[in-house]
Amino acid sequence: MNQTGANILIEVLKEEGVEVIFGYPGANTLPIHDRLMESDIRHYTMRHEQAAAHAADGYARATGKVGVCLSTSGPGATNLVTGIATAFMDSTPLVAITGQVTTNLLGRDAFQETDIIGITMPITKHSFLVNQVNNVPSLVRQAFHLARTGRPGPILVDIPKDVMLAPFAGEEKVTPTRKAQNGKGEDQDQLARIARAINLSQRPLIIIGGGIKLGNACEEMGELINKAQIPYATTMMGLGSAAGADALNLGLLGTHGQELANRMIHQADFILAVGVRFTDRTTPLTEEFAPLATVAQIDIDPTSIGKNLKIDLPYVGDVSLALRAVISLLNGEKKTDWLKRIERERANAETNCPDNGCGRPGRFVAGLQEALPKSATVVADVGLNQIWTVRSWHCRTPRSLITSGGMGTMGFSLPAAIGAKVGTPEREVVSISGDGGFLMNIQELATIAYYRLPVKIVVMNNGQLGMVRQLQDLFYDGRMNNVDLGAVDLVAVAKGFGIPAGRILEDEEPERGIEALRQAPGPYLLEVRIDPKQYVYPIVAPGGTNGDMIFGR
Repeated sequence: MNQTGANILIEVLKEEGVEVIFGYPGANTLPIHDRLMESDIRHYTMRHEQAAAHAADGYARATGKVGVCLSTSGPGATNLVTGIATAFMDSTPLVAITGQVTTNLLGRDAFQETDIIGITMPITKHSFLVNQVNNVPSLVRQAFHLARTGRPGPILVDIPKDVMLAPFAGEEKVTPTRKAQNGKGEDQDQLARIARAINLSQRPLIIIGGGIKLGNACEEMGELINKAQIPYATTMMGLGSAAGADALNLGLLGTHGQELANRMIHQADFILAVGVRFTDRTTPLTEEFAPLATVAQIDIDPTSIGKNLKIDLPYVGDVSLALRAVISLLNGEKKTDWLKRIERERANAETNCPDNGCGRPGRFVAGLQEALPKSATVVADVGLNQIWTVRSWHCRTPRSLITSGGMGTMGFSLPAAIGAKVGTPEREVVSISGDGGFLMNIQELATIAYYRLPVKIVVMNNGQLGMVRQLQDLFYDGRMNNVDLGAVDLVAVAKGFGIPAGRILEDEEPERGIEALRQAPGPYLLEVRIDPKQYVYPIVAPGGTNGDMIFGR
């Protein structure tokens, strides 16, 4: 049989190590779906294209591999956009493949024609239109190379249907592209300056961002923290990136961060930020951020250096290599007075905000984690449920907590948990959502049931858009508007999809619900009814500095 563009596409995907595609078929992707029948690549048919992108994202975050999603042209392609943007903001390696109308119809307003290249240009590292069949191998290889190297991110590959069907007349044997060598020669002088600044500082602090996981530098970061005994705070994407003594862990930094992290940032005299973008969620008021500190920033992406915050000691390069160089130059001197000050502040913070400021919902999350295997992965959605989860779930491995950070995409958790479970079948995977986010991709219960994926699902149901409600309560004089979602019987809904389910109240027998979830051999949904007045504290006031925290109403 003659090789076609679709055949060659699948051959290159196999060479790139692709084992799984998350997608949804349509007329303009049928040549690919037809050829997949003869391939070892597994295709999971999601129930919405947005969910396909999120599933590929969750797969990539859980495994460290490039996630792949596939959709047809027009609405299929545009439905991927939110998922692509989510991956872009959090630097997830992703290749999105879209079918397109035939080349002779491009630009003629054909049925389901959409300029997906133009639409996604601002939210991808690069986009390719494959307009000749002989270009399929080289462009697809480039897509994977770009997705996984440098600062990772999503790549879009748009393939017209006639290119998929055209006979391939190029290279007789598809040969893999040579893998790029990661890393550059370190600027030893600048790294020496950073190490010297750490050694000379009296109140050093490290900020850990998602670039540590993306750069496979978790081991090096842990070694640096423990050798120099430097306290550290994390961004949401950085959670779980390093293992240090509890006394050194200040917690989450930023708008919904923990009091200790936000307070100590303003007392530090030196900050080393690694793989951090300094977004407004981490540094709400950059003009007054860390006023006493010299700031060093290490990142592989030059556009992230100094973009949002003035940097005194910038370094562009591979974070793993950079940290190794810095570690070799540290004197290991323990900053005893600084650590004693932090312990005093920690005691005050625990008095101000018991249970991490998360109340009963936070205690539930902690109890849930305790009941699950140590290797369990949690996938948090967006909203109050996200903050309850990221503050209360103590990461034991770098990829054990997955959430949408930069984009803040409601509806992310359920499909991303599917991807995480497919990618790491040996690990327990639990999705935690609020009712608002859960309803946005509720159709993926059908995917879970169809493929019998043993994903555990927790929905914290307060009948409200909880985070929006808290903001209205605090900053709009308590005028609640458009946040009431009404009562939905999620147990009945889950059973309608063929998934066993149960319900508990947050303050009554949480252990009973957790045990039912834990014992379920397959998928299980636990609805946790939450009092709408359960909020998260502290919260940084809009327009305030990290120190301008509100502790309750």
